[in-house]
Amino acid sequence: MEHLKFRELPAEEKQQGSLVVEGFEQPNPETTSGMKRGDYSKLDTDGLVEPGSRVLGDDVIVGKTSPNFDDNDPMAPPGAEAYLSKTKKDCSLCLRSSESGVVDTVMLSVNSKGSRFVKVKVRSVRIPQTGDKFASRHGQKGTIGITYRQEDMPFTEDGVVPDLLMNPHAVPSRMTIGHLVECLLGKTAAIIGGEGDATPFNDYTVSWIAGELHRLGFERHGNERLYHGHTGLHMPSLIFIGPTYYQRLKHMVDDKIHARARGPVAALTRQPMEGKSREGGLRFGEMERDCMISHGAARMLKERLFDQSDAYRIHCCDICGTMCVADLQRLAFECKLCGNSNKISQVYIPYACKLLLQELISMCIYPKLVLQVA
Repeated sequence: MEHLKFRELPAEEKQQGSLVVEGFEQPNPETTSGMKRGDYSKLDTDGLVEPGSRVLGDDVIVGKTSPNFDDNDPMAPPGAEAYLSKTKKDCSLCLRSSESGVVDTVMLSVNSKGSRFVKVKVRSVRIPQTGDKFASRHGQKGTIGITYRQEDMPFTEDGVVPDLLMNPHAVPSRMTIGHLVECLLGKTAAIIGGEGDATPFNDYTVSWIAGELHRLGFERHGNERLYHGHTGLHMPSLIFIGPTYYQRLKHMVDDKIHARARGPVAALTRQPMEGKSREGGLRFGEMERDCMISHGAARMLKERLFDQSDAYRIHCCDICGTMCVADLQRLAFECKLCGNSNKISQVYIPYACKLLLQELISMCIYPKLVLQVA
């Protein structure tokens, strides 16, 4: 059941007015600044990767540079470049770190503005695995929960082994009746060796299909006796089985797998960034929080939502409960509200809480912290 997945990666030589600002070429490390961490060895002299090349994560597939000039030079006229020691800046296109494959085609052309652009198509072989998403033509979507070898799968008395086993609880909730009718009609058409009319408002009814199946010697509702793949004994109940067209969706676990130990944080909240593309953290949401609370794992909850997120140290006035100004080098502290400089406590709060306190202060609402020795 393996199939080919194609991904197209576009790149363009951008223009600024009549000047060509960027150009395709193989960047030279001696004259180019900002070189990427990736492998440039697979680029040809024109800056493009050759078709048939095997590429891995972070490999450079399109080499592109732009002139390196100083925007702050007051003597430079508009559009001119005051070249620095390294005359070019790297703008190359790389694969994602999790991607790999073979370069299928490289198409180079010119757009309506006269700029050159390139489209690199990368081909990779994908085998269905746990977590990949499939759907029938009736919106009956679902992911693979487990994969078995063919000899472990159940089989009919004719030796037919199903490709896919579906949880029947998926049918009442999504109400995909067409899915069931397709299975029945497809089974009838396959036995007869003809075509089944699946257009709407036709004369086919479920009772007519059931009658045809019964006439052909099969159970009226498409049920059959299946035998266990391990023991060879028949299963205690009849199983609904028949041919149904399934299609693979683009949501594959190889594209979604992500983990992070440490990484960038947002400038405003100082919490981990969100999303795989930004090397973000995994969201610990409301349901996960509720699960920790129900287990009584308070320290685990504090670690996830505070220690490993946005823990921040502030100094607070014991008298009026407001945040103080602190000079840690000279160990000098002062409360701007009441003038206290002696009774000061060090407190750890989430940085988001500190932001909230400051936003409330900006709206003339002065929150005060009530301190208590633990």
